[in-house]
Amino acid sequence: MKKLLKITLFTILTISVVCLAFTFYLLSAINFDQIDLNKLKKPQSSVEIFYSDKSKMDFAVNSDYIPLSEIPKHAVDALIAVEDKRFYSHNGVDVTGVIRAFKNNLFSGKIKEGGSTITQQLVKNTYLSGEKTFERKVKEISLALQLERKLTKDEIIEKYLNTVYFGENAYGISSAAKKFFNKKASELTLEECATLIACLKAPTYYNPRKNPQKSLYRRNLILDEMFKQNLIDNNSLKVAKNTDLTVNFSINYEYENCLYDEILSQFLEQSGYENSQLGGLKIYTTIDKNFYKTLPCATDYGLKNDFTILVTDNKTRQIIAYKSTVGNIKRTPASTVKPFLIYAPAIDENYICPATKIHDEKTDFDGYCPSNYGDKYYGFISVKDALAKSLNVPSVKIFNMLGASKVKSYAKKLSVEYQNDDLSVALGNLLGGTTLTEISDAYSPFSNGGNYSKSSIIKRVLDKNGKIVYENKTMSNKVFDDSTAFLINDCLLSCAKSGTANKLNSLNFEVCAKTGTNGNDKGNYDAYCIAYTTKHTVAVWIGNGNGSIMSNSISGGNYPTQIVKDVLTALYKNGNPPNFTPPNSVVKISIDKNAYNADCKILKGTLPENETLSFWFRSNYKVENAPRAHDLPFVKDCKITCNNRQISIEVDCDENVYFLIEDENKKVYFDSKTGGRFTFDASFNSEYNFIVTPYFVLNGEIVLGEKIKLPTVKTEGNKKVLDTDWWNNKILKFNDFNVL
Repeated sequence: MKKLLKITLFTILTISVVCLAFTFYLLSAINFDQIDLNKLKKPQSSVEIFYSDKSKMDFAVNSDYIPLSEIPKHAVDALIAVEDKRFYSHNGVDVTGVIRAFKNNLFSGKIKEGGSTITQQLVKNTYLSGEKTFERKVKEISLALQLERKLTKDEIIEKYLNTVYFGENAYGISSAAKKFFNKKASELTLEECATLIACLKAPTYYNPRKNPQKSLYRRNLILDEMFKQNLIDNNSLKVAKNTDLTVNFSINYEYENCLYDEILSQFLEQSGYENSQLGGLKIYTTIDKNFYKTLPCATDYGLKNDFTILVTDNKTRQIIAYKSTVGNIKRTPASTVKPFLIYAPAIDENYICPATKIHDEKTDFDGYCPSNYGDKYYGFISVKDALAKSLNVPSVKIFNMLGASKVKSYAKKLSVEYQNDDLSVALGNLLGGTTLTEISDAYSPFSNGGNYSKSSIIKRVLDKNGKIVYENKTMSNKVFDDSTAFLINDCLLSCAKSGTANKLNSLNFEVCAKTGTNGNDKGNYDAYCIAYTTKHTVAVWIGNGNGSIMSNSISGGNYPTQIVKDVLTALYKNGNPPNFTPPNSVVKISIDKNAYNADCKILKGTLPENETLSFWFRSNYKVENAPRAHDLPFVKDCKITCNNRQISIEVDCDENVYFLIEDENKKVYFDSKTGGRFTFDASFNSEYNFIVTPYFVLNGEIVLGEKIKLPTVKTEGNKKVLDTDWWNNKILKFNDFNVL
């Protein structure tokens, strides 16, 4: 059967190759006169992009046409080496490449490869739509054959390198050279040429600024291909490969261009489309046109740094606003990772709860010595306060408790990738960096009951015929229990009220927030604030796209948090979002403050209001009861005296424990909360039965202790002393009384 199958496939392949060869012959013999060379003079955006209200976005294409004489030979050689090594020998269609692609497509059962030459790619980018059909392929071949008859090889190369998309809204190599290296195309070095040509396969994936490691890998692959094809010598290869990948990316205040690139980047990444397939597409986005226009800029705050602002709808996971000078670059996320990478996993694994106390002190972890901001330490501090204050030592201790593999497993669930496993991960030092979108998405479980889902800026994409070729569908997966999500929310509410994000404390609605700062004594590199309500998440980053250092005056708690505050104020100008609702899986418990502060014990009991602390716990978290002596108010000691018919009662209780003196008919004679020592002038021929009741106030309610009945007092005639042996001012002690 296997032999028969091979013979059948070989026969089909042979017939197909013959048919293809005959088709090429016919196409080359026919004198088409359809191609319009004017389309090759200036690059144009090959897609149309729309706001959420379906109004069209207007973008100025970033391009600058230059002659081939100003394009380095290394750029041409790099392009040919990796894209079309037989460019100078074919007539527009590489039959060998098409046969190879046809064979692979035949065996895979679908169209995966196109076998396109540089000429075909030029035609596809400028004349055709991007759908993968045999009809479009035939048109592409026809136009490529025509183009080869009308233009020289050098003219085709010139037009290709002036019209192809390099990413960052840069069309053409001149624009790309300015964008990434801040220089003229003619000034590009060998390794810089290879870096730009690397972008062509996938402008986002191989972007040297957004994905430097991937860009470096493909750059070196292209250099190796150039050496194999004798386009560079061995010495040039070594020098180029040993040169660090660097970009000189200046601030771009054309915010629409960054939005344009982010939209294209997300579409290419999420859909699997290639750069050469964008022609004729209509992309409908989730961007709210009116709200997007209200977003502030770093310059509004007197800053000359790069920035990115991202606003996401928590429920739909749609990005409703995006503004940036650099795009979605990978940077060190700093302390923004602590909630989702350290604290939430530890709570979910039942290692800690918000009330757990951790010893915050200068600690040496086998040579790794993290420091808190300002080198300030708080001793034993609750998990809730440690997170709100963004303390570093507790975070490292929790990381140690979880273990590097456990932390990385949670990171994977949240689509956060990094290469290192050392303790610095606990402080957000993730090797490889993360984008602001990835950070914002990692917070999605906290506003969605523990469920994670990626955000998207794309709703749907239509081809030129109105057919839907891509539609975003929100997929979610359970990462944390809903109790964990709520407990983190409670901690981050405190962060926004009295912690590092306290600039938000004047907002009149509930907002959770976390800041992050990456830097040292010489300055800061990255400053973040991630904040969310029940409805939206706002993420802000400030830094320099070229990696240069900023002033220490720019940190997560100031400018980014102020920007977040202004964005939230604008977002809810017509009405506040609802508060966070506790799920059934959590319970609020008052614990003994004295035991907690003195011995770090979490004990539940009935205590006066000012002797308790309240924390949220997972409902299955077992909190021990405090000893019986602390459950109810009690009288430590009391004494009663009588002198000349004047009765005095003194009661000794703990601070904040009060007492009532009443008779057997429940008539209150004295409330210690409103006065001091009780003195009573007894009447003649009377009998008194006093009862002492201790009490305190807990959460606004009166909690009564055990009642103590005093001895019966009788008076008669004009006697000054009662019918007990009190006439010598004898004092009845506490132990003589009866307890009811």
